[in-house]
Amino acid sequence: MILGHGDDRYLYSREILADFSSNVYYKGLSIGLIQHLSTQLFRLKNYPEANAQSLQEALAQWHAITPAQVLATNGATEAFYLVAHAWRRQSATIVIPAFAEYEDACRVNDISVSYLEWSALQQDSSFETELVFLGNPNNPTGALLTVDFLRNLLQHNPAVTFVIDEAYVDFTLARASLVDSLGELPNLVIIKSLTKTYAIPGLRLGYMLSNAETISAITASKMPWSVNALAIEAGLYITAHKETLTFRVEELLQDTVALMAALRIYVNVMQTNTNFFLCELLRGTAAELKAYLLEEHGLLIRDAGNFKSLSERHFRVATQTPEKNALLIKGIDAWMAR
Repeated sequence: MILGHGDDRYLYSREILADFSSNVYYKGLSIGLIQHLSTQLFRLKNYPEANAQSLQEALAQWHAITPAQVLATNGATEAFYLVAHAWRRQSATIVIPAFAEYEDACRVNDISVSYLEWSALQQDSSFETELVFLGNPNNPTGALLTVDFLRNLLQHNPAVTFVIDEAYVDFTLARASLVDSLGELPNLVIIKSLTKTYAIPGLRLGYMLSNAETISAITASKMPWSVNALAIEAGLYITAHKETLTFRVEELLQDTVALMAALRIYVNVMQTNTNFFLCELLRGTAAELKAYLLEEHGLLIRDAGNFKSLSERHFRVATQTPEKNALLIKGIDAWMAR
């Protein structure tokens, strides 16, 4: 799906005052990272490492695993497509609603796709497909499964490979990552994103973690140089400064709770474990609301009608600063009064 994602401001000429459609950390790029990258522009005159080897070594050290268990990618999306290519012409289950690129990656690789509603997933659920795609925390709902739940699920399905998308794991206070379980779960593939937490979506930087055998099989069909030189430098800077680049999740989630409470006056607001959440309109469509907020107020929301199992009334909001959140509340109030 080339179009239909959040942060589609490039489609509009109108100035965007606040973007609630993107789940990227709202305080933006680290000044230190910007300054570092400005000193690395000379690297553009040479090819980057063919497989971002130095970054993979740094990521392995970060997670206390071996470099053979890491594959750096051009954003998390490349990772989904690489996994799907490695399992091409087989079958997959997608737990929905879910990020659309899971399904798109499967479709272009001739993988037959089945769906399971998030609410129907149990620790002892059994799967007959070769793959299962699952976001944790989930996009677009912000729902979360515990480590114990997932460990039991994977152990119950030893012949199935589970692709766990942890792109938003830094946006929750819950202990949710399965990285520490890699050595015990041979059927686990974890997809990570550096773009959301560190606000660098334009650089496209993610990575995959699994056992060495699985990473080797997936790497065999990966094109060289997919991670550019500046993205590698950004990743090396992040891994070297990860302690100082972290943000206060507590503050972000407090702002989220406040925004959710304010919006409940106008729409149905669904519970979340992250900085983004789903809303459902009582009348009108999300497309209509998006168009109004954009044209009249310069605000972007995510029309969630194209997520499988959601309706045209659903939209997703990612928390911004309290000042920008107030703009959204005012805009939706004005729309409701029309």
